[in-house]
Amino acid sequence: MYTGDIRDWPRRVVFGRGKTDELGALVGALGGQRALVICGRTVAGGPMLERVRAALGERHAGVFDQLRSHTPFADVKAAHEAAQAAGADTIVSVGGGSAIDAGKGVVLFSATGGDFAPYAIDWASKGMARKAMARPSIRHVAVPTTAGSASDVMPTAGIRDPELPRKMLFWDEALVCDATILDPEMAIHADARLTAATGMTAVARAIETLYSKHRHPISTGLALHAARLMRRALPRSVRAPDDLDARADCQMACLMSGTASINAMVSIVHAIGHGVGGRFGLQHGISHAILLGPALRRMLPAIGEDRRYVLEALGCAPEGSVDDAADALISLVAELPLPQRLRDVGVQAADLPGLAAGTMNDYMMANLPAPMTVADVQSLLQEAW
Repeated sequence: MYTGDIRDWPRRVVFGRGKTDELGALVGALGGQRALVICGRTVAGGPMLERVRAALGERHAGVFDQLRSHTPFADVKAAHEAAQAAGADTIVSVGGGSAIDAGKGVVLFSATGGDFAPYAIDWASKGMARKAMARPSIRHVAVPTTAGSASDVMPTAGIRDPELPRKMLFWDEALVCDATILDPEMAIHADARLTAATGMTAVARAIETLYSKHRHPISTGLALHAARLMRRALPRSVRAPDDLDARADCQMACLMSGTASINAMVSIVHAIGHGVGGRFGLQHGISHAILLGPALRRMLPAIGEDRRYVLEALGCAPEGSVDDAADALISLVAELPLPQRLRDVGVQAADLPGLAAGTMNDYMMANLPAPMTVADVQSLLQEAW
């Protein structure tokens, strides 16, 4: 018998080709009058920013385009100051997870004055206990341009403090974007490597939801179809970047994986990813792609007959083996322009014990379908290395 709550669901989602052109009207419908666009240099240097500017029209209040990957705290602070200087009542984040999390960081600043520590998750010392945010005074609309963030529909954010070897992690309902626009025409500019890496983040969310300790029929339904869509559409998006149908499937799969995972939660792959990303500046999707095959070998035996959903999602016979699922996942990654092993991204063998120990303090470990020891995590890392 399943018990629990369906806690988290997206707010307004506008999806379809050309929907970016409705951005100004959407901001107005939310009560916004002055919108600051925040993005990175890649978005700023191409046609995406001009399209967003044109869509905002008279509501466009300026651009902050100095965001770097992994959402450094200094960049979030600078974006908040730019919003104040522009008199912005709305943030429009354009880009992938780093840009969207930066928008959430501006929302955090508006609600907390920049004192983030009481609102951050510190699993090792206080579990999930943290201070609740006040209602933000600024709106947030996201325009994703990659294949797999889903930060726009989730109440979580990650902001990197360069003084710490990890990201600060946040979870608060007030961080869910007020609206998101999923327009496949905005995704065609992502290059093959970025598409592959962000897409594998969505794949990892879907698969980890399917073997989560807290899985339930709604999360399983969303995650199953998300993984099906991604398995077919992600390689197509890499091979043919102008394939709008494939791009749209990736965007919708991403949304579903995010909604599924925030309700049932993810575990070991994401827990290790927090440590690897914070320490080595590695994009989450790359670590997820490398780790997910070895994780499947260890997680699927713990979920019994429910493994058939993972097998089906990966295109295997439902009665197949654990190795069938892991091999199918590894074959999917092999189609993509991504590193295949941890050693390929600068992780040394001597780093593995420390990464394993640090993983045990990550709050995602509470969602494992079966307990893991430090030795178990190190064994997984060794296989991925």
